[in-house]
Amino acid sequence: MTLNIDSLVVGYGKRNVVKGASLEIRKGELVGLLGSNGSGKSTLIKTIAGINRQSAGTITWNGNVDLARLPRRDLAKIVAYVPQSIGLSFGLNIKEAVLLGRTPYFGTRPREEDWDHVEDAMRLVGLDELRDRSVTELSGGQGQRVLIARAIAQDPEILLLDEPTSALDIRYQWQTLSVAREITRKNNVAAVIAIHDLNQAARFTDRVVFLHQGEVIAQGAPADVYSPELIKRVYGVDVEISTYKGYVQVHPLSERDQLHHRPFQAAHAVGVSSADARLGLQQLTA
Repeated sequence: MTLNIDSLVVGYGKRNVVKGASLEIRKGELVGLLGSNGSGKSTLIKTIAGINRQSAGTITWNGNVDLARLPRRDLAKIVAYVPQSIGLSFGLNIKEAVLLGRTPYFGTRPREEDWDHVEDAMRLVGLDELRDRSVTELSGGQGQRVLIARAIAQDPEILLLDEPTSALDIRYQWQTLSVAREITRKNNVAAVIAIHDLNQAARFTDRVVFLHQGEVIAQGAPADVYSPELIKRVYGVDVEISTYKGYVQVHPLSERDQLHHRPFQAAHAVGVSSADARLGLQQLTA
């Protein structure tokens, strides 16, 4: 099964934010959505989730299910969405808040299997020991993990995560990304994650899609797509690309880094010795 986005156009008022975007996400695949602030990442994810409405293009699941035409309850059985942040309901403990992800599946009372999904989801994101704590007592990072657990409990076929690690410390960033990848593969989910950290995207996602000014300008495996030229175009910053333990890594360059970096690049390019290159660098920085 595949999530297909074809020639999608989404806007606010007269301004188009997503402009003719086309991509596909297969089951069992975690795709990272990359781009600078305002590039259309959140707008695209919200449109897939049914929060925004497109003015053109289609979003289909399994070749023939038009997600934009599904009733909300039916859509919720297919698509789970984790926003950047949201106020959690007063008067609920964590376990009850996570149970909200199961509401498309039961009537007035949850079943035993619904609670089983809740327990599994809380354990995956490290909330099982906090189950009885009120959501009003949580930190921002803990609240974000509740939202992620709620989406996992929903048992979706499509999982959408909009910058889910922005409020988390490094421990829970890695745990959340590991869980997203595990759920994607174990449950055969088509997953999309909007993320700012290029190195984390390279480490955890199967493919990345770069959005720039609302358009898809590159997509593929991180090692195949990342380049200084592309990242300069998207983010306006000079970088160096390297590989660490098999994963591509991006290192921003300061002006001083660039000054030190370029003479050696030129030296290797034209066969100048390292000693001559260092001498040239000393003259530049004198």
